[in-house]
Amino acid sequence: MMESTKFMGRAARPLPRLWPLAALLLLSACNGGRAAEAGGTAATARAALVDVGPFVAGPELWRDPRLAPHPAFGFATASHPPAVAELPPFWAPPPRPATAASDFGLEFLAGSPSEVRKSGGLEVFGSLAILSGFGDEGTIVDISNPAEPRFLGAVLNNRLRGAETIAYPDGRLLAVFATESDGLPVVDITDPRRPKPLYTLQPQQDQHNVGVVPGTPIVYNAGSLGGGNQPGGGNGYTEIWDLSDPDNPVQLESFLNGWGCHDISFWIDAAQDKYRAICAGVEFTQLWDIADPRQPEMIVNLPVHHGIPGTISTAVSPAIFSHFAGLNSDGTILYVGDETGGGAAPGCVAHVGLPPAAGVSFPSGAMFFYDVSSETQPLLQGWIAPASHLTVNRGSLSCTVHFGRLIPNDAGRDLMAIGAYGAGTLVLDFTNPTLPSIVSQYADATDTWEAIYHNGWIITGDLSKGLEVLALN
Repeated sequence: MMESTKFMGRAARPLPRLWPLAALLLLSACNGGRAAEAGGTAATARAALVDVGPFVAGPELWRDPRLAPHPAFGFATASHPPAVAELPPFWAPPPRPATAASDFGLEFLAGSPSEVRKSGGLEVFGSLAILSGFGDEGTIVDISNPAEPRFLGAVLNNRLRGAETIAYPDGRLLAVFATESDGLPVVDITDPRRPKPLYTLQPQQDQHNVGVVPGTPIVYNAGSLGGGNQPGGGNGYTEIWDLSDPDNPVQLESFLNGWGCHDISFWIDAAQDKYRAICAGVEFTQLWDIADPRQPEMIVNLPVHHGIPGTISTAVSPAIFSHFAGLNSDGTILYVGDETGGGAAPGCVAHVGLPPAAGVSFPSGAMFFYDVSSETQPLLQGWIAPASHLTVNRGSLSCTVHFGRLIPNDAGRDLMAIGAYGAGTLVLDFTNPTLPSIVSQYADATDTWEAIYHNGWIITGDLSKGLEVLALN
């Protein structure tokens, strides 16, 4: 049985314990750098990034600011594995396809091992796919050969609904899961054949999703409580943990952002010194500055769905639903997905275009796009949802955009793979956010929760199929 730890108090914000600390101090002295001091600036924390262990982040394998490591810690991520001759087991991603995609059509390559029946949210790190199960036990699958996924181990918990990973410089790998009301289980998956439950973080609110700031041991809880349709802010908050010492988690002071986020994603570009978290907060969407990931700062609140700060949202319950949000590759376009009715309503309308006249309802189940080149003055550009001819076979299945990731490409296009429940997996092109398009679709009439680009492949989690590997042709 997994040990449960509850943190009722609020600890002072401690200095990140880069791993191992002795190596940090030694290398800082040798290189003329200095460790960040408690109470120091974010710039000081960033200056502390040195080679603190054998398995820290190396050069990027593909461009995705959602996965870029935050330099305050510099741990490895899926897109930035360590640049060493011999990686820890399962840390290397599957090899890229022999031919680069040109038209970005989706093609089935492989399905789940027999041990995997379903998946809700998933995470991919190295050659591991970590599947939540969403009613079944969680599973870990080896995708080192994308054409032949292999079952490795099970996480004996059937309440899991999403996962994130933390890759420590000593080679230890943890998975942090979301449940709904059973806390945030933390599992050691260094040996994925024998997952080892460590403890369960116990937030004071629900645990709908979980966010780990990429390349760090900093964990955010997304409780999906919203905050009320109030332009000045509600009474919600975001709980934060520091797992610098993976065996002794520390709960930090909560971020009083006014909303309990439904989901939290990230965007990091150290070259621009720009660090963002994006909170999909049910009634509002927020951009945060996470230069210090332990102390986020608010940049802007965007009401659903028009995005005019200082006003209330235009949608009405249950259509109010900023469910999933993120930024494009250069950080100038914000996308916000609307999970109409929490996935219980039909959703997905056949509509693409600019905002309708005042008083006309907005589409439901769609992805909305905003110009945030001026972050405090967002401007709605357009939206898109699967057209009726893409969903004729879905029957009673829900149809809304759900979870996905950017698809990097040499053409400089803004592309995303996304699970859309009954509409399957979609590739969206929002290079022109005023006229986005659906490039391709796979598996209409299934029940796809999430789609993740990973070194040339698309990995999906599906409530009726489990894991699938798709190729971009």
